[in-house]
Amino acid sequence: MPSDLQQQLESVRAKTRVMVEKYHYVKDAYEAAKVEISDLKAQILARDEELEQLKLKVEYLSIASTVRITGDDLASTRAMVADLVREIDRCLADLKE
Repeated sequence: MPSDLQQQLESVRAKTRVMVEKYHYVKDAYEAAKVEISDLKAQILARDEELEQLKLKVEYLSIASTVRITGDDLASTRAMVADLVREIDRCLADLKE
């Protein structure tokens, strides 16, 4: 009987050692996964910021390409601005009277 008890104790010890080893392995894997998740979240944030900046640049470029002025557009724009300035001057003169 003492031999059976001794064998059972050894069996329990061996199983406990295996369980402890598995626990440490899983714990280490968990810690590594947490670090990797943290790194990936930082990468996602950086890419989101880069994406927002690129979207803003695309918007600016599309506006700039639609606002691009040719020689004819420049002359008509200057004429329109001159007309608006004359109109403002007339309004100011009317207000002074």
